Amino acid sequence: MIELERHIEILLLDNDCVIVPDFGGFMAHHVDARFDERDYTFIPPLRTLGFNPKLTMNDSLLAQSYVEAYDISYPEAVKRISDEVREVRERISHDGSYELHNIGVISINDDGNYEFEPCEAGILTPGLYGLGSFVFKPISATAEQEETAQDAAASMADDTEDKTISIRLSLLRNLAAACIAIIAFLLLPKPLDNHTAQTAGTTIDTGMLDRIMPKDVTTGTDVVKNIDVRKVIKEAKATKETTEEASQPTAEVIKTEETSYVIVLASKVGKKNAEAYAQTLRNKGYEEARAVTRTNGSKVVYGNYSSQEEAQQALRDLRSKSEFADGWVMKVTQ
Repeated sequence: MIELERHIEILLLDNDCVIVPDFGGFMAHHVDARFDERDYTFIPPLRTLGFNPKLTMNDSLLAQSYVEAYDISYPEAVKRISDEVREVRERISHDGSYELHNIGVISINDDGNYEFEPCEAGILTPGLYGLGSFVFKPISATAEQEETAQDAAASMADDTEDKTISIRLSLLRNLAAACIAIIAFLLLPKPLDNHTAQTAGTTIDTGMLDRIMPKDVTTGTDVVKNIDVRKVIKEAKATKETTEEASQPTAEVIKTEETSYVIVLASKVGKKNAEAYAQTLRNKGYEEARAVTRTNGSKVVYGNYSSQEEAQQALRDLRSKSEFADGWVMKVTQ
């Protein structure tokens, strides 16, 4: 089963170049947003891929992804990648091409060289996720459409002018009748109060008037309570200050993760063996060697570097030592 494409896609999220040993390198390129004049479409920016078959040197990036994903040793990861590359080559030779999902299609031309066709939608990029194309026609084209719509509306208005006038007069008559009924109700000779007024065979409900009229107005009289304006303003200011104090955000302590990189010299060994090997390395002068125990086993690591590039450079400098011949770089989060 070929898992190569999944690792390449994930690594391209944070890297612009992923090298497959003995096969080639995939390089990401940024494409700016553009405008298609044929259908007035704005196309968002994206990242696309190129393929260089001359980039075959193992930079340990892909192998480290296999080690972390399957919890295997570095030599096992290198062998697994080599087997999958061999299978990809066989499929290209037999079928003429091979599709790496969400990446592109690799084919072989008449000269026996590899050609690469990237995925048309581009590769997954978190910074560009959710951006879509949209159509925005020029003002001239929009004006023509509006004139056509106005002409059609005017034509429909001419056909229905008589009906529209009839409906409006009917609405006015209904509105006038409703207003006359309300005025007659409010001008009844008997004043309304907070109790239910009863006449022979008629009951008037004044509850609706109580809900509508202000609480400080006594219905049926001209008595209005005096309001202390200064007191109301003072209470309003105090309420505003209390609300603003309550809305102030509390300071939160944001805990950040510290990331560093180490060189792994041995993995998937017992705790005692890891500590013994680390002590042997320290006796040889490698003072930064130490044993690290995790839930999935123990590892012997060396150094502590702030960036992956720094760790890779240190590994290249120490590769001539037999202890570092099979070493690889691992990211550590604390």
